[in-house]
Amino acid sequence: MYKPEELKELQRKPKINDISLIVLKRYYAMYLVPFIYTYNIIKPSGDKGRIKLKFNKESFCHLLGLETIAKGSVKYKEISEYRGHKGWNNIENGEIDFKHLKNLNKKKFQSVKAKFVYFYLLPDLIEQPMAVLFDNKRVNPRVKIESEILFYNKYENAVIHLGIDKNEKEDLYYPRTFFVEKLGKDNVEDIYTVNQIKITVEKEKRIICI
Repeated sequence: MYKPEELKELQRKPKINDISLIVLKRYYAMYLVPFIYTYNIIKPSGDKGRIKLKFNKESFCHLLGLETIAKGSVKYKEISEYRGHKGWNNIENGEIDFKHLKNLNKKKFQSVKAKFVYFYLLPDLIEQPMAVLFDNKRVNPRVKIESEILFYNKYENAVIHLGIDKNEKEDLYYPRTFFVEKLGKDNVEDIYTVNQIKITVEKEKRIICI
């Protein structure tokens, strides 16, 4: 079983049996939560801007799709145990792990398994992302995913995506969605980015939050 520090140094994606939910949580807490990332953005029109991205504990369960696995398998009032701070704490105390999620719904667990396996690449993605202004109406077939900006990059045989949106109250962007698109012989284009408006994104700095 990898430790968070070992996960950060991997050159190839891990096997699902070599990681755990609590390791991914601690990895996220170690390499993403403590920082604010500032990016300079240039749109095709030439307009320039700057955004700040902040990862938070509340987003972790949602990014990995834990609520998706639980829906339909637990009572409605129990769904809150799989999201936000409750989900975060339930992972830390061992109440939610891969075995528990598989027992809830093995089919749904398999459908989001790629998120677990490729999650270790998230710190790399946000260091040097490619990006588009995302419009789900431009995806064929149309998807429910919603985000203002989609960071992405190709790793091995897959494209890793991080959708971000703005929190107007804090003037910060936050992670809204994380997903993986596998590429193969019959699927060589990334349907989520191919028809979108591409923008130039360059990381300016990363600062530690107090």
